Amino acid sequence: MDECADLHPDVWTTICRPMLADSGGHALFIGTPKGKCNWFYDLFVRSGAEQQWNSHSYRTIDGGWVTEEEIESAKRDLAEREFRQEFLAEFQDYSGVIYHSFDEDNIQPNEFPVEQIRTLHIGMDFNVDPMSACVGQIEKDKVYFVDEVIIYGSNTDEMVQELRDRYGTKIPIFIYPDPASKQRKTSAGGRTDLSILQNAGFKVKVKHKHPSIRDRVNAVNAKLKDSKGTRHIFVSKSCKTMIKVQIIILKSIAKDIFSR
Repeated sequence: MDECADLHPDVWTTICRPMLADSGGHALFIGTPKGKCNWFYDLFVRSGAEQQWNSHSYRTIDGGWVTEEEIESAKRDLAEREFRQEFLAEFQDYSGVIYHSFDEDNIQPNEFPVEQIRTLHIGMDFNVDPMSACVGQIEKDKVYFVDEVIIYGSNTDEMVQELRDRYGTKIPIFIYPDPASKQRKTSAGGRTDLSILQNAGFKVKVKHKHPSIRDRVNAVNAKLKDSKGTRHIFVSKSCKTMIKVQIIILKSIAKDIFSR
């Protein structure tokens, strides 16, 4: 059975296990660790408790099939937990923590000023109560979130006006909205959220559909802190809401920003 962490345990208990009863056959379970909250991890633990079970771990970095250059690249692209799971064959505990790489080292003790010569990159969520946006500026391979906008009982027109009031029209602004903005309407007049942003003069970067949740979460964790210990996302201490919710507002736009 291959990629066991992705299979339902009933595949083993109700199909494969009964088939082995009359022949006294054996079963081989293969897969990449995917946290500890699945039956593949339970099997791994079971192998240390029951004599008829055995377990073996083979690390990608020791197999000889992946070059040193690729391993070093993966260390930069993956968060530490993901690297240890995918390349070191270790079961990592993800329970209760989505952005596990986020800690005080991602929070800047001093407030970032908005630099008037640098483009703004804004991730936007279209919940009406509240509407929210995180405002960042990019320097080389690092994103500095310098401001946040939280407006309760609002709509897209009001968010556009607030952004213009704060930053004017001279700074180039890229908006990274939810893909649903193509159909969603939070303002009056039958206009979509996407059309409102475009008509306001913003440069809009929107995907056709959401990347998978796992890809989005992994992308953020890898930029918060990769497996080499390098951090690429920093948040101003003035962004209290982003810090409070472990920057969950970033999940829909981080992958877009770093793949631009």
